[in-house]
Order: sequence, then structure tokens, then C-alpha cells
Amino acid sequence: MKHLSIFERYMPILLFLYCLFPLYIVVSASLKGPAQLFLDPFGLPKGIHFKNYVDAWRVGNLARAFRNSGILTLGTILGVLITALPTAYALAKIRFPGEKFLMGYFFFCMTIPPQLFLVPLYYMFAKLGLTNSLGGLILIYIARWSPFSILLWRSYFMEIPGELIEAALVDGASRWQAFRRIVLPIFRPGIVTVIVIVAMWSWNEFLFPLTFLHKAGLEPVTVALAMFRGRWSAAWGPMMAAAISGALPIIALFALLHRRFIAGLARTGLKG
Repeated sequence: MKHLSIFERYMPILLFLYCLFPLYIVVSASLKGPAQLFLDPFGLPKGIHFKNYVDAWRVGNLARAFRNSGILTLGTILGVLITALPTAYALAKIRFPGEKFLMGYFFFCMTIPPQLFLVPLYYMFAKLGLTNSLGGLILIYIARWSPFSILLWRSYFMEIPGELIEAALVDGASRWQAFRRIVLPIFRPGIVTVIVIVAMWSWNEFLFPLTFLHKAGLEPVTVALAMFRGRWSAAWGPMMAAAISGALPIIALFALLHRRFIAGLARTGLKG
């Protein structure tokens, strides 16, 4: 057995502490009063100030922001399931003219930075009356996350033996019945993987809501967090409390679905 050096032995622990330190700063700052936050920013809280969380929900209107982020996230997930799932299945199991062109197009869409089409997209949505609309923003999110979802789901569908589907068709099932009864039960880890990733991206998106939503009352959690910072100062305690509160839904979703999520990543070769 190879003898590990001290550096190799303790490097995982050091990396863990390095990644944990920013989280510690955020959590401790959310529980400190204004004076202690500036006098001792790295120390443990001396007395727990839950008032920061109360102020975050009251001043930042987090309940409304959570509702808006929930609508955006759920609408995006539903839209991606409706559009990307059948597209990925067709690309994996059906041969048709233009298949390779579509694959290249989806790869190309994933490489384009969103800042590149932000201005023309805003101009088009303003002409169509889709700015200041959660529905219009959901359309943008669906278009952004669908190429990734299609390519990832296609890799799952490629692993499902075609003989299973052919056997179901021979037995008299339609393509939809074969897809619903044969493919979907095998495909659940893949669906969970994309749902978690798309939910995380949609919940944490900041640039597009800031650009397309100007009307008061439509801001999601990410924009509501930015509003805690004023022109000359920032309410750091409530801001950190709001950041912790805003991260809890995604943490809870991952905790609930982490087994299927990791199993899905392992099947596509993305784990590690």
C-alpha cells in the first residue's frame, strides 16, 4: 500500500474547509447585529439575532419574491419537459433528415453567451408586449435550458435498448404507449437530473429578471436580494439572512432528490 504524504492525507480536509468557509461567513453574518458584524466579521455570533431574518422577509418582501421565483421555476420545468423530452426521444430513436443539423444547432445554442442576444431579445419582447411578464420570462428560460436538456436526455435514451420499444410495438402498442409504459419508468433518474439542474438555474438566474422585469411586485428572489444594497450602504445582516432563505428551497429539493440525481449523473458519465 502506497504511503501517503501529510499533504495528500489532509488535502481533502483543507479543500472541504476552504469550500465551507464562505458558507460559514454568510450564516454567521445572518445571525449577528450590525456592530458585531463590522467589529468581528469572522468570529462566532455573540447572541443570535433572528431579527435579521424577520427584517429580510418584511423589508425585502421575500414571500412575494419566493412566489415569483416558484412560478418561474415550475413554469420552466414544465415547459422543458413538454418541449425537450419528445425532442430528445426523437433524436435518439428516430432517424430523419436534418438530424445531424439539429444536433449541431443545439450544441451551438449552448455555446452562445446570453449577453450576446440580450439587447435584440429585449427589443423583440418589448414589441410583443412580453416584458414585465413572468410568462414571457418563462419562454426565455425554456429556450435557454432546452438545448442542454435535449442533449442530456438524448444520452439517456441512447442507452435504452431499441429491442424493448420494438417488442412493445410488435405487441400492438403505439409509440406513445411504448414511450409511457416502457421508456419513462427506466428514464426517471434522467428526468430528475434535469429537473434539479433546471430548477437551480431558473431559481438563481439574475440577469434576465433584472432586464425584463421592471414592474414592482414581479422581482424574483435574486433581484430582491440585490435590492438590499442601497446607494451608500447595505443592510448586510438582513441581506445574508435573505441569501440563506433564498438558498433553502434548492437545498431542500436536492436533499429530496439527491439519490436519483447522482444516479442520473453516473449514467451519463458526468459524475466526478
